[in-house]
Amino acid sequence: MSNVVNDNIALANAVSAGNADSCEFFVNEYTDLVLSKVWNLAKTHCKNPAREKVCSLVILQKQRKGTVYYAEDQCDDCMDSYVWFFDFLKKKVKSYKGTNNCTLNTYVWSLVNSDSTYIEWLRWKYGRAY
Repeated sequence: MSNVVNDNIALANAVSAGNADSCEFFVNEYTDLVLSKVWNLAKTHCKNPAREKVCSLVILQKQRKGTVYYAEDQCDDCMDSYVWFFDFLKKKVKSYKGTNNCTLNTYVWSLVNSDSTYIEWLRWKYGRAY
C-alpha cells in the first residue's frame, strides 16, 4: 500500500475512535463534498422556501469562505442533514481498509453518493417508510 493510503487508514481509525483533532480535520476535509450532497437533497426535501428563512448551509458556506455572517431567522433543516452525514460517515469510515490502494477520498465520495446512503438518509429523515 502507498504512504497516502496508510495515512488515510490511520486517519480513518482515529476518526472512528473519536479523536477530536482527527474528527475536526475530517470534517474540514469533507465539508464541501457533504455540503454539495445536502444542497442537492435540499432541492426536493427542504420544507422551508429560501425566501422565508436563510438556510444554515448558506451561512456555513459563507463562514468557510471567511465571511462573518449570521441571520436571526435561519432554517436548520438542512444543517440537520449535514450533521447526519458526518455522523453516518464517522460510523462507516471504520470499515475503510484501503483495498486496491483506494484512497479515503474515493471511499468517502462513494459513501456519500451511494444509493444505500440515500435510502438511509430518507429513513432517518422520514422514518422507516423508506
